[in-house]
Amino acid sequence: MTNKTFASVVLESNIDKSLDYETPQNLISQIKVGQLVEVPIKGRLKKGYILKIKDKTNIKNVLKINRIVSNEVLSKDLFKLALWMTKYYSCSLSKVLRCIIPSSIRKEITKKYHIYITCNKTKKELLDIYKKLLKSSSKQAKAIEYFFKVKKGVLLSQMLFDTKLSKAPIDSLVKKKILTYKKIFSDETDILKNFEYFQTKQKNLTQEQKKVLNNISASIEKSKFDTHLIFGITNSGKTEIYLRAIQKALDLNKAAIMMVPEIALTSQTIERFRSRFKQKIAIIHYKRSSGEKTKDWENILSGKIKIIIGARSSIFAPIKNLGLIILDEEHDPSYKQTDEMPSYNAKHLAIMRAKFSNATVILASATPSIESYYNALNKKYKLNYLSKRIGKSNLARVKIIDMKEEIKKSKSYFSNDLIQAIKQRYEKGEQVLLFLNRRGYNTSIQCLNCSYIFKCMHCDITLTYHKKNNILSCHLCGFKTQNFQLCPDCKSSEYIKYKGFGTEHIQSALHVIFPNIKTIRIDRDTTSQKQSHETLFKQFKSGKADVLIGTQMIVKGLHFPSVTLVGILNTDAALNIPDFRSSEVVFQLITQACGRAGRASLPGEVIIQTYMPKNETIQLASKQDYLSFYKMEIKNRKLFNYPPFTKMAKIIISSQDEKKAENFANLFRIKIIKNLPYSYKIHPVLPSGRAKIKDVYRFQFLIRGKNNLLLSSILDKVKKEINLPYNISLFIDIDPISIFF
Repeated sequence: MTNKTFASVVLESNIDKSLDYETPQNLISQIKVGQLVEVPIKGRLKKGYILKIKDKTNIKNVLKINRIVSNEVLSKDLFKLALWMTKYYSCSLSKVLRCIIPSSIRKEITKKYHIYITCNKTKKELLDIYKKLLKSSSKQAKAIEYFFKVKKGVLLSQMLFDTKLSKAPIDSLVKKKILTYKKIFSDETDILKNFEYFQTKQKNLTQEQKKVLNNISASIEKSKFDTHLIFGITNSGKTEIYLRAIQKALDLNKAAIMMVPEIALTSQTIERFRSRFKQKIAIIHYKRSSGEKTKDWENILSGKIKIIIGARSSIFAPIKNLGLIILDEEHDPSYKQTDEMPSYNAKHLAIMRAKFSNATVILASATPSIESYYNALNKKYKLNYLSKRIGKSNLARVKIIDMKEEIKKSKSYFSNDLIQAIKQRYEKGEQVLLFLNRRGYNTSIQCLNCSYIFKCMHCDITLTYHKKNNILSCHLCGFKTQNFQLCPDCKSSEYIKYKGFGTEHIQSALHVIFPNIKTIRIDRDTTSQKQSHETLFKQFKSGKADVLIGTQMIVKGLHFPSVTLVGILNTDAALNIPDFRSSEVVFQLITQACGRAGRASLPGEVIIQTYMPKNETIQLASKQDYLSFYKMEIKNRKLFNYPPFTKMAKIIISSQDEKKAENFANLFRIKIIKNLPYSYKIHPVLPSGRAKIKDVYRFQFLIRGKNNLLLSSILDKVKKEINLPYNISLFIDIDPISIFF
């Protein structure tokens, strides 16, 4: 009798448990854990992942696996990470795997390629062919004429665009073997871009940098799981340490993942990496096309690529022999997924994946998260200091302006000190960065006659006025409407009041004061197109603008040597958000913004405009005094039992029916109370900070306790006991970064 082999398969559809399938004889030698397979269920073929291989099953009429879709999708450490995520984040394995594996791999999307054309003839031979073709085929002759200007080769799309020819004459030249077609995939087109980057040499290290690098190198050499926290002030040379640590990993035939918090940082990071490493680099973030993602995934799995750069999803790169994971700006909230389950934090996943791989982790920031610094002080992480700026740069001089006094003198958004400072930089040919964490022109509109507030019809939020397109826009759901001439309630026109100001308004106001000044604005409105970040940052860095105006994406880790003045226009509103992290977020933003000024030999200046000049967080951030801020903040966290002294989960129940959402939230909470130990604190059900989004009402409650794995297991148990109604959604946010929104 032939021995049978069975596989436990987790389907991509939302079935929580695995299903057993028999392996056909022709596939027995090929199947392995983690493969993507196609299996029959209810008369249809579905895809799933092999969780376990076994020689027995309790199922009587077991069906057979139809085919292997992909021979290998996950590396072993990544599969272990998926299983851990299922337990920790109280999320089904099928959802976790959908999160990890790009849809382009799951849906078998064909890799995107370009046609690259080269010439098989010498210039002399080409000239003879050109003369003959002039008499018989003018279009083919035009194609040949174009090739006189081409050095090595050209993309077909570029050639067709430049010559205005159809593909037919080029096809004819290929048939005649005068030209050659070559398919090159999206990542290979980077070969063309590589000519822009000159190879750079290693920079001389300071004594502090040498000490930090030696500590990290020792961990990499021993293949030892260690988490290093680099607490280094802005412009203290963290990037050079990253580059050398990655080189150490490559020398030992190990691979590395370099994570950055925003797409805005990726282009700058790529520039630095391409000028140092000759190896292929994979770039992973959500704006990459499906074809690009497929090609990168396969190249990483095959071992062709050993350096990964990307945002939070790059932690899922299926890299083998992983030796190093780096998180730049480790404090940044964009490492946390908050829009869908699993609600993972890439920082926590980096640490767990490194543990499964015996790899080294580097967490680095000028303003480490309170939890990370606490873990370092308590020897959970290895603490490394960089206390001095590199080269001739010094910390910028900081001035706090009390806007309560300024507003008495002028109604301008700019204090007199800031206007004079901008004028001085403009006259010297230096650059200015203006930071305001609000986009749009006006942030709210109200009728003073009847008190009507212009709100989004789908969300519980005011509409923002965008002057360029004369529209009102919701920054939550994207709803847009033409600007109102009359109040919808009282039909008045003269009492409509525009309040608040955003980046678009600041740009306009600055041009009124300085008509000839050149500005670039970077926010979500100006960076919706692919590579728009890269284009705008390059324009500013090359001196095509005097002032860069933007939201928080312009203050995170970017290096502009000519910026000598930073203006911080308003961070007060964020301090008033009822969230235990509010002070920490504001401190980090101000400190990071201060770090953008005076990064080269020119001295830097920072002007902070605030209505709360005596606020301790603003005062400490202006001095870039992290240690004093940490001491103040950790006392408050301990007093009120917030992280790092407790673990936390946020449960969000949502529905289009407000009453049903609230009732189910209370029912779910009661079930949790009955199952959790008394040591856990379960807060009451409240409307979320954003109580209504896209016509969906949201209620939430918090749970605090010592053990998140226990909490997750209880949440799994309660979810199975309560059937979730079809019109109710449940979102479990483990380790939330915000308890209000």
